[in-house]
Amino acid sequence: AADMFMSAIERITSKQKKVQLPGENRFVTVQVWNETVANLTLMALGSSAPEILLSLNDVFKNGFFEGKLGPSTIVGSAAFNLHVIIAVCVNSIPNGEVRTIKERGVFGVTAVWSIFAYLWLLYIVHYNSKDVIEVWEGVVTFLYFPVLVIQSYATDVGWLNLEDMKAVLTCRRLQCIGGGEDGEAGPGMLALACGLVGALLRWLCRCTVITATCCCPSRFRRAVILKLPLRANNVGDEEEIAMLTDEREMESTVLDDEGNPVQCEAGVMSFKYDTIQVYGGEDERKYTVTVHRRNGDLGRVTVKYSMVALTAVPGYDYEEEEGELTFRDSVMEQDIEFTVLRKAHGEKHDKFQIVIEDETGTVMFNPNRDGGEEKNILTVHIVNENPHPRTIKERAHSALDGLLNMDEMRLGGAHWKEQILESLYCNGSREAQDSASIQDWIVHAIWVPWKVPLALGTPPPMFLGGWVCFAASLIGIGILTVIVGDLAELFGCALGIEDAITAISIVALGTSVPDLFASRTAAKQDEYADASIVNVTGSNSVNVFLGLGLPWMIAAIAWAVRGDGSPKWQARFQLDPDM
Repeated sequence: AADMFMSAIERITSKQKKVQLPGENRFVTVQVWNETVANLTLMALGSSAPEILLSLNDVFKNGFFEGKLGPSTIVGSAAFNLHVIIAVCVNSIPNGEVRTIKERGVFGVTAVWSIFAYLWLLYIVHYNSKDVIEVWEGVVTFLYFPVLVIQSYATDVGWLNLEDMKAVLTCRRLQCIGGGEDGEAGPGMLALACGLVGALLRWLCRCTVITATCCCPSRFRRAVILKLPLRANNVGDEEEIAMLTDEREMESTVLDDEGNPVQCEAGVMSFKYDTIQVYGGEDERKYTVTVHRRNGDLGRVTVKYSMVALTAVPGYDYEEEEGELTFRDSVMEQDIEFTVLRKAHGEKHDKFQIVIEDETGTVMFNPNRDGGEEKNILTVHIVNENPHPRTIKERAHSALDGLLNMDEMRLGGAHWKEQILESLYCNGSREAQDSASIQDWIVHAIWVPWKVPLALGTPPPMFLGGWVCFAASLIGIGILTVIVGDLAELFGCALGIEDAITAISIVALGTSVPDLFASRTAAKQDEYADASIVNVTGSNSVNVFLGLGLPWMIAAIAWAVRGDGSPKWQARFQLDPDM
């Protein structure tokens, strides 16, 4: 269930969209989810789901009194994350290598919040209202979570960077071109407020550019222009296809921002366009796109290419391929061939992308094309040239395809069937089952009552962008969490161990082991330490604000509605006249 949950989250957060650059007939590919927001919301929820659901179950099972399993598990998990996981990550780095944190601003924010979270718990539990959570305390604890997300996002996009904040504080004037008015602002907080209002105007008024005409460094101005949301320039597929004929063709020489030729003897790799249009009909069709080498042709270089699905589904709309292009000395062009599969009558237009990346040698990519200097992306629009649907069946198929993407549903159904069969077979397949040992059969017999219901009740992440899998796997994790909570209590009762000790030691260890292996792998393979270390600080904060804030808020509101005169409340706190 946890693996399916993470697969659903990866599917949701990997969604991309095409946006039009302001004032140009060009489209670039951007991520729908900000990486920092995704890590602190969906990713953190994925890694912390057992602790959060265990705490929720603990509150409901105890009649809105907080039990010992939930809070103790979260505290024990935090200690394990901070000490054990970080120690393992440090020792997992190969000899002679160093890992640094790239996004130090986000790390600083999450680190400070993770410390503050437990100081806040100490204050509300021990000092302010001892052993009782008031409604305002529960609500504030829960609301710290969106505050953490907003502050981390603002830091990631540069709004709360220390140098940028100093620049904004010294601004005298902010100009909004295309939708706002010139305004004067004094130093200090007034200038900061003016800067934030200008950023809001950029998003609401859909102005073209925001520039800070003052002593702000150019780096800050670029951050404001490039990192603000580009939602104002979103257009539909039909409009994008209509604008393809006006798209600017690639120059014979690639130029930089100042209009000078990009210096690269090995060459600059690029597609001719950012977007092309091909046609699909009642038969398969093959097309060719050319990768150009400009500004140099010295030496032998290679680039890898792959295909990324957007609305088109591999195996149903096009054949997915990947490979490597080799440019020998003085070779200026290489072709990539792809196949568009047949389109049904009434099927909607689709699109996918061809990506060139992972270059060898000193070759670079065209910075003026979609993808920038790291890679170049070509978006392929598949236009259905079949006649418009006429029969009721074709019209129904067209309507469903517009709502659900029927090819994606077929692919999901095939994967779902494969997932169920894999749970039934020992070792996952008929071939592997034939060579299974007695130990394999014993393990299979133990786990098959758990695997089969989860496989039946958890659809693959292909359906509806991964949200169906997200909800179903979350329900599955919740059911397993209830069972684990009861088993933990039985285990502690049998050995005479208090629930708090069981939760801090055994349950917290079990819930943190997946994070341990994920962080260890990231520390060994990633270039930076963000995925391994920032995950710890962010997870600790999310555990408190969601894992304790949400159930405590619900319980506090429930008791506020019932009133303190409830017999259960009086029986629980009758020995303390101050309660």
